[in-house]
Amino acid sequence: MMLRSSALILSLCLAGTLLPNSVRAQETPAPAEATISSAVSHPYCDWEGMYPRWSLLTPQQGLQDVRYGMQLARKRLEALCQVKPEDATYENTFAVLEQLDREMNRAQMLMYHLSSVMDNTELRQVQETLLPEETEFSASLSTNEQLWAVIRHAANQPWVRSLSPARQRYVQQVVDSFKDSGADLPADKKARKVEIIKELSRLSHKFSKNVLDARNSWQLLITEKSELTGVSNSWLEEAAKAAQEAGYGTQEKPNWLITLDDTSVLEVLKHCDVEETRRLCWLGRSGIGSYAPYDNAPIVARVMELRRELATLLGFGTFADLQTARRMVGSGQNALHFVDEMMRKVKPAFDREVADFLQFVSECKGQKVSKIKPWETTYYNTRYKEERFRFDQNALRPYLSCENVVQGMFSIYQKLYGIRISEIPTIWLLPGQELPEGMAEVWHPDVKLFAVHDTATGQHLGSFYMDLFPRDSKRGGAWVLGLDFHGYGQEGKPHSPHLGVLIGNHPMPTEDKPALFTQYDVTTIFHEFGHMMHCMLSHTELTSHAGTGVAWDFVELPSQLQENWTWIPEGITTYARHWQTGEPMPQELLEKLQKTRYTMPAMDNMNQLCIAKLDLEMHMFYDEKFKGRPLDEASAELLDPWRMPFSVRMPSIMRNLEHCISGGYAAGYYSYKWAEVLAADAFTRFAKEGPLNPATGAAFRKEILSQGDSRSAAELFRNFMGREPNPDALLQAQGL
Repeated sequence: MMLRSSALILSLCLAGTLLPNSVRAQETPAPAEATISSAVSHPYCDWEGMYPRWSLLTPQQGLQDVRYGMQLARKRLEALCQVKPEDATYENTFAVLEQLDREMNRAQMLMYHLSSVMDNTELRQVQETLLPEETEFSASLSTNEQLWAVIRHAANQPWVRSLSPARQRYVQQVVDSFKDSGADLPADKKARKVEIIKELSRLSHKFSKNVLDARNSWQLLITEKSELTGVSNSWLEEAAKAAQEAGYGTQEKPNWLITLDDTSVLEVLKHCDVEETRRLCWLGRSGIGSYAPYDNAPIVARVMELRRELATLLGFGTFADLQTARRMVGSGQNALHFVDEMMRKVKPAFDREVADFLQFVSECKGQKVSKIKPWETTYYNTRYKEERFRFDQNALRPYLSCENVVQGMFSIYQKLYGIRISEIPTIWLLPGQELPEGMAEVWHPDVKLFAVHDTATGQHLGSFYMDLFPRDSKRGGAWVLGLDFHGYGQEGKPHSPHLGVLIGNHPMPTEDKPALFTQYDVTTIFHEFGHMMHCMLSHTELTSHAGTGVAWDFVELPSQLQENWTWIPEGITTYARHWQTGEPMPQELLEKLQKTRYTMPAMDNMNQLCIAKLDLEMHMFYDEKFKGRPLDEASAELLDPWRMPFSVRMPSIMRNLEHCISGGYAAGYYSYKWAEVLAADAFTRFAKEGPLNPATGAAFRKEILSQGDSRSAAELFRNFMGREPNPDALLQAQGL
């Protein structure tokens, strides 16, 4: 999952359109020009050298620094609005706009990041204090008539045609964003738009807070080991340790604590033979956002109403049309057609897989099963794979230690992309402690920092933090966030190093064992590292085009492409070694793993397509299909024909789907499947020319990863593949 965040991003993203200067970390002076004393006055905005001083980033300091950044942005905005028509140049209009909120954006990025990985009450309070101020400022940009007059005039000047292609593209993107944001609306409608964005921002913040609080408030304490029959010994050790740390049980008489971290609850849902234990875990996991005081259904209803109103206000038929207008798919109807067509093509195979699966469950239970309980699906799915393929997923874990996986992953992409990745010495400090020379700070002792250099030129391309293990103050899931991007400018000099973070929630090490991954963990970290390569290998003239700020339905291409190496021998053999003996994964086990990749591909596809369909239908036909009805009932009516027959109604996933309510995937969840099709197609070139062929990797780096948003996504894909995308590539790869 790729995140791009700040209050500015949040409010304009909810509006469905983004001013190009606001969707990425802004251009900042090179480190030599940004030198500051040890007594940093604004550490969120001005970093010592290349990296933030995390121990200085207190909530109150964040409050000051965001406001400081906002003041600077307002001063630049005031000067920009005073540019006379006859004096307008690219440098005093569009270049200023691109840099407008660089300090504010830096501070917001860091605050958002810290709230995701080191959440605390004081930080929440500061964010809630800042939210109205940030939202009002960001929303005011597209409603500022003076600013729009300057930009509109400048965009029509003859000198625009003499700009570089990247700058011409940026000019057009800015104009399109202003128009899509309602720059030509009358004053009363502009005022209403600002009010909508403010309310959406508040609701989005509350939605995410409910999800996090509901997740953290749930735990299940098991006092009898018999209630956990079937789970692995390593999981039992970790759960017993968690219980003792929480004050339950002893080493002699252990208890076992289950939380909603994936590393905890998924093992139970997959392997626990006791149905009641699984049922309780499923209720906890699926019920996030379903009960007071964390019930998100009213928030979802209000968000949909506001988004519909906003789209109408801005002249779009639906909110999905607003969101997709500048994406590859082009319109909400095109996106829905793509999803419906995929579902139609998959449905015959899906029906066969469901029938086969229910027959398997019937055999296991010794009685005919026509419907299944939702807490049984993961359990019997796991058994199906184990028994049909004689394959126990836990047999992989001794060969998938975190350190080996990470180093193997690095070696693959170092070879493919012509880069060198090296670890930087780090230290975790308390406020007031001095930073030793030659060290970089981190926000938690678990965090590591790596630098990426080009092997041919030696250029420092960027650095990234890696924070892989769960904790109470960290939200669930995995994601990459670009903290700072840079363009190389028209001078063509090497750009300043980019900076990003890669976050996961993978199994933790124990006292006597390293962190041992599942195949899901391996695929997840490779996916996220694909996003990180998109960040680190960016090489664009403009900061606004750098990194992952591409069309939303293109951004998952690099990440989903890189998952392929976790399923092929050329990838697996680089990291799959026994953590104790160093022996490679046995050939028999490797082959069994490969056979499970597409065990039930139609069911896997349909599950994701159902989410995409719900997302689009809610953002296109909310009044007709959802308004005034219970969310769970309306969701089930829409999706039941496309799902496994369940004996119990499930809560709507929209209750806790941050992607589509508080994240950037509103009316955009289809983009996962869209990009997966592109990735499957792109991998056919790697498969043909060699999965570890440096020439193919260099071409992908040159034509896709380095380009950012400097060209259209369709053009980038054509440049790499030499043709248009094959819409059936994914289904062909999966044998469907």
